[in-house]
Amino acid sequence: MRASDGDREDVAEQLRSAVADGRLDLSELDERLAATYAAKTHAELEVVTADLSAAPVVPDTRSLSLKTQSGSLRKDGYWTVPPTIVAECTSGTIRIDFTQAVCTHREVTVEAVATSGSVILTVPRGWSVDMDNVTSSSGSLVNRVAGRPEPGSTTLRVNGKVKSGTIRARHPRRRFWDWLLRRPPA
Repeated sequence: MRASDGDREDVAEQLRSAVADGRLDLSELDERLAATYAAKTHAELEVVTADLSAAPVVPDTRSLSLKTQSGSLRKDGYWTVPPTIVAECTSGTIRIDFTQAVCTHREVTVEAVATSGSVILTVPRGWSVDMDNVTSSSGSLVNRVAGRPEPGSTTLRVNGKVKSGTIRARHPRRRFWDWLLRRPPA
């Protein structure tokens, strides 16, 4: 059966997790990523991860706490997403970018409080964001995560309150060159 781009990305994430767990080194990662992106079938993808699937996946039960009174905090790049994140912003900005993060959870809870600052959540395409359990006094809730979530993808559940600040969820911005290359010819 033919493999899709999503299938290849899932295998790539599994390989990156194996590096983070110490089951692969960086040279093995490079070799296996090359084989992953060249794979055309599910059988070829299974060969790339055959020796990794026996390792148990241990869920991360820790939580991440990001709190600022008037400064800026940022969590981005390659990191492992815990099941619970606390983001409290009195007067400043907290940015949490999930686009390069490793997430093994189907659901992640973000406990967010924005007194007069901003909490900005950037999620990969295919994820969903639920902000139904956030209350607002005079601030704003902005959920720009649109589109149908991919089957089996992560749901970000945001709970908390906004006084006069902002809680915003969005996809990563597309760069101009990406847009230009995807544009249909005139």
